[in-house]
Amino acid sequence: YMLSNHQYFLSNTLEECCKNFYEWNLYSCTGTKPTLTNGDYYPDWSGGSSTQCLNDGEVPDYMLYSQAWYLSTTLEKCCERHFFWNINACLGTSPDAVDVGTDKWYVEWKTSTCVQDCVGESPCGGIAESWEQLYSSKDQCCDKRLPWVNKCRYL
Repeated sequence: YMLSNHQYFLSNTLEECCKNFYEWNLYSCTGTKPTLTNGDYYPDWSGGSSTQCLNDGEVPDYMLYSQAWYLSTTLEKCCERHFFWNINACLGTSPDAVDVGTDKWYVEWKTSTCVQDCVGESPCGGIAESWEQLYSSKDQCCDKRLPWVNKCRYL
């Protein structure tokens, strides 16, 4: 079918072909990288719960298409835009940045109980994610988040 309509389907150069048919993924198609016009700090979401901005020259391809949104000229601007809820950890200026935990309590939904925001043996449940609601005691966590689970305090 392509040969019967070769004026449409065939191109004289790789760049022409990529622009005509793969403009949504132009840089991957041509094997090139654009000039970074908005800085070179970008949010690193590769770890799932990462709250950091990088400037290692490894900007993911999808971010190249919307540089004004994803890229920033400074670490501070990147953290403010993409990790505003945990800016101190992003900037590396808080204990959260080194994952020491707060010793407060949060819900572990798999076991329907409350665990402590720390690393180690029980009652520690690991470092809480940034979106977890933290409580000052296990009783408070159980009362507020799992009032229907009678065994919450005893697990």
